[in-house]
Amino acid sequence: MAEGEGFVEGASATLYNRTVYFNRDFRDNVGQSKREETATSFLLNFESGYTQGPIGFGADVMAQEGIKLDSGRGRSGTGLLPVDSNGRAEAEYMEIRGAVKMAILDDTVIRYGYHMPENPVAAYDDSRLLPNHYQGYSITNSSIDGLFVEAGRLTDRGEMADSSETDGIHGDDKDLTYAGGTYTFTDNFSATLYGADSEDQYERVFAGFDWTVPLSEGTSLNTNVAYYDTSDDDSADGTEFDNQAASIAVTLNTGYHGFGLAYQQMSGDGRYLYDDGEIFIANSVQYADFNAVDEKSYQARYDYDFAGLGIPGLSFMTRYIAGTDINTNAPQHAGVNRDSRWERDSEVRYTVQAGPLEGVNFRWRNATVRQDAALDGGDVDENRLIVGYTWTLL
Repeated sequence: MAEGEGFVEGASATLYNRTVYFNRDFRDNVGQSKREETATSFLLNFESGYTQGPIGFGADVMAQEGIKLDSGRGRSGTGLLPVDSNGRAEAEYMEIRGAVKMAILDDTVIRYGYHMPENPVAAYDDSRLLPNHYQGYSITNSSIDGLFVEAGRLTDRGEMADSSETDGIHGDDKDLTYAGGTYTFTDNFSATLYGADSEDQYERVFAGFDWTVPLSEGTSLNTNVAYYDTSDDDSADGTEFDNQAASIAVTLNTGYHGFGLAYQQMSGDGRYLYDDGEIFIANSVQYADFNAVDEKSYQARYDYDFAGLGIPGLSFMTRYIAGTDINTNAPQHAGVNRDSRWERDSEVRYTVQAGPLEGVNFRWRNATVRQDAALDGGDVDENRLIVGYTWTLL
């Protein structure tokens, strides 16, 4: 932000439309056999500038609406739309949220109202039709070159596919407090450290780093390491647990190709638990997170940018993840007999580069999952087709 930019002069506004076709086929025929829906949405995002002076004031507004295009009583529950008491998807839902903010000396921002955090211990989820959000207050600071720090307290939570908010992060009037930051040592190396306390739920610490080593012109090697330590040692309801989740991912980028390998491991007597997007580990992928008790998982991945064949805007990704050593004797996995599973994902993206549809983006995601019928929904075949476009209003 620039000091003295002005409330109106520094404002921006966008309108984003997303249409999603979602098909999830449960292959084990236990309970609901298929979830299949299509819906479209509009997300209006207005962010003001700050009033002039060393202390500036501003406000943000978010308005969103989801509209059913196709659903059915036996096919609902994809997470695109709210579901009524009869198991039918509602025709539409909408909400408007706001926040006030204050900028101090151009490097510190205090915010109260809706939040969409993006850090490893508190992060919103945008994997369906419209993103979820939180209510609370926070402060961020970037006064030291290369260092970004933040702290906040989240008091309420809005689900995806829902226009209401829960009182407390878990719907039980319990808040989540977080603090941490990232230091960018060089253009190629950064380290991140965060902590969070989810009231009467758990305490969590995250540490990680991202390091890119240039090898030659157009070729680099990226290493990403992530580690979570989560515990609930003094639970009032007698459900104490601890979990350590760690991963390392290595990616060789050369020309228009990307070749990646990753390893992830769960330790402790519990699973890695989370609500929305706060799972920054390598093998949390399209369907599965490979976060069962004691689970070890391995990933191989390939990416290609079709600009190399003269088709800019088109990209392809495929990956295979295998999980092993699931503790089937753990209480969380009652009825699970198989200690391994796998997932195969493929994804194609294209953004129209010119013409009347310039800027429209298409995304197709496919996942095949094979695992024990009693684990995380059993065998699944899934397809998602997503079409989006953003209008810049201000």
